[in-house]
Amino acid sequence: MKTLLNPWFIVGCLIWTTVMITRKSGHPLPPLINGYVDDAFAIPVIANLSLCYMRAFVIHSNYYVLSAWKVTFIVIYLTFVFEIFLPLISKTYTMDWIDAALYVLGGLFFYFVMNRPLLNRKSSDL
Repeated sequence: MKTLLNPWFIVGCLIWTTVMITRKSGHPLPPLINGYVDDAFAIPVIANLSLCYMRAFVIHSNYYVLSAWKVTFIVIYLTFVFEIFLPLISKTYTMDWIDAALYVLGGLFFYFVMNRPLLNRKSSDL
């Protein structure tokens, strides 16, 4: 489970948790942080979970990394669902192209910074 110990993954999860707790408590963070920081970490967190799943249950290798196409698919899928489809069917969601741009930046960050093979070959370290 070393893939889930990636410091950037942990930071992303902590940021998302903090933003959600402050929203639910009625004391949201300043608008730029409340509205955009969690979107910037969405793709790195989701892609890292995908990478962990692939390493542990499909490929069975710590050397596996997500291809550029897979990361691109995650970015396009989230953009479509959260910035196009859901705003069309629900007033809860709003279309925001800044969010889409942050998904792209998060995808690039994941691909170039986080998407690295692990050096230990033990399957228990996935």
